[in-house]
Amino acid sequence: MGLKLKEVPAAAGWQWITLGLKEYWRHPVAYVGILVSYLLSNLGVLVLASLLANLHPALFYVGAGLVVMALPLLTLAFVMGTHEALQGRPLHIGVYVGPWLRRTPDRRRPLFLLLLAFMVATIVSFHLAGVFDDQALQQLQDAMAKGPMSDEEVAHLFNSPDVTTALAWRSLAIAIVSIPFWFAPVLVVWGGQGPAQAMFSSVLALWRARYAFFLYFLGGMGVVMLVSMLAGFLLALVGPGIAGLLAIPLGLMLPAIFYVTLYFSFRDCFGEP
Repeated sequence: MGLKLKEVPAAAGWQWITLGLKEYWRHPVAYVGILVSYLLSNLGVLVLASLLANLHPALFYVGAGLVVMALPLLTLAFVMGTHEALQGRPLHIGVYVGPWLRRTPDRRRPLFLLLLAFMVATIVSFHLAGVFDDQALQQLQDAMAKGPMSDEEVAHLFNSPDVTTALAWRSLAIAIVSIPFWFAPVLVVWGGQGPAQAMFSSVLALWRARYAFFLYFLGGMGVVMLVSMLAGFLLALVGPGIAGLLAIPLGLMLPAIFYVTLYFSFRDCFGEP
């Protein structure tokens, strides 16, 4: 696949959302299935790591590290899966294993190195965030681990300025780490780039299309706010019991739509695969 950075107009940011919504509704169950399979796999790894932690505590951190490493694979799976669906091919969870089975060209080693780099960058950024916020989240966890607390105590802890600052620092850390890895997994597998080149290309693509991504994120926030308003209306209309059941598919639908939109942003930035 020949990749070349393209000029992206600002209006493309909103088009990515509309195209993503349209494509998601063509195969809603299949796209949610790709997301759920990822979540269940990670849950299985964490459960196994928790059990193995009885043998050695370090094994839990190994499992948690594997879960962090796997996150870029979600982007890769959705971009490849969306491309397959647009070509009229069936969607299935095989998109996760496809890059690891492909021998020509063999992209397994650079993809593994990219995942390893993502894990290290995430751990380092979260550690630095913890230094800047004086480990406020760790103190919150320690307080909750001491025993049951009243609703007032829990609310006081979560509304603490220190916790708010801690969450802000971690949100900033996630944003910074996400930039070089935004398109990197796809650039490694489809573009044949090495991990460092793929991360550089990802940063460059986001910068050159910054106005489109600005509109994209504004539009995404608007969609989330609209869905939240509808959810509040349903909560008042049908009560918390039924509304709670509706929250589960809604919580899966929104992330799935987001990941579908990534294909269209990649296509506009680098061209049709």
